[in-house]
Amino acid sequence: PGPLPRRRKDEAIEERREERQKSRKRSAAPRTRVAAPSEQEIESMASSLSSKLVSALGLDSVGLTANDIRDLVASAVSSMSEGRSTKLTEDAALKRLLAAKDNLLKAVAAKLLSSGAELDREKLEFVVTYFPEGAGKAAPYLYQVAKRLGADDIIAALRPLWAQYGRPTPVRCPRCGFLSVTPDLTCLVCGAQLSEGEIKRDLGFPNILVAVARRLHPRLVEEMIGAGYVVVDGDINPPSLGPQSGFRLVLHLSREEKELLKKVLDERSGQQASGPQSGP
Repeated sequence: PGPLPRRRKDEAIEERREERQKSRKRSAAPRTRVAAPSEQEIESMASSLSSKLVSALGLDSVGLTANDIRDLVASAVSSMSEGRSTKLTEDAALKRLLAAKDNLLKAVAAKLLSSGAELDREKLEFVVTYFPEGAGKAAPYLYQVAKRLGADDIIAALRPLWAQYGRPTPVRCPRCGFLSVTPDLTCLVCGAQLSEGEIKRDLGFPNILVAVARRLHPRLVEEMIGAGYVVVDGDINPPSLGPQSGFRLVLHLSREEKELLKKVLDERSGQQASGPQSGP
């Protein structure tokens, strides 16, 4: 009777192995997928969803209608319907769209901005709020829209967006307040052609010039006087310390500004001459 229990044990092990293999085959079998909805079915669902979403997301308060978002909703419904094992219902689609409302609002704002349609205050504010990176890049255009509307608060909101997402420069425009002055003294945002005098007044140039001169080596101050100009790249530098490539805005020194620099040199020379003397 000894071998018999062993054979039964081996048979039981084999049965369990076969059952596991069958289970793996069943789990590996491809799931049946439902047929993709027709274009007409997608459009019908998108039309119904758009009407609900306009109200649910408050888009009607900025003058948008179901027609304004229908193509975006249809594209989302089409993506959600792909590769499903069960048919997408309208309720399920609505829940998913509301769960991803930030992405949907951003897409609506991006469409508004790219459409070229005239923006009123509500639509302009909507674009700035929900598509900040796009608003920052489009600041020159949106600045003109906001200026026409007298929306100073929106202009203020655009400044940091331009600095983060646009093409900011180290020098602020004294007319629009954006970091947008190019080396040829043109503003990238408001389009103004500026003078050196405007830039200097906005910088508080004489005070900054004196402060810079007091911390530089006297030879570098003499360099500025001799060259007759300084280089601005976010700071004020003598020509030899200014950037040799990239942003390089030149401000020429007036006679009065050169005299300020000479006065700084005289003061520093006098301080050295009146320093502590060694005893006999």
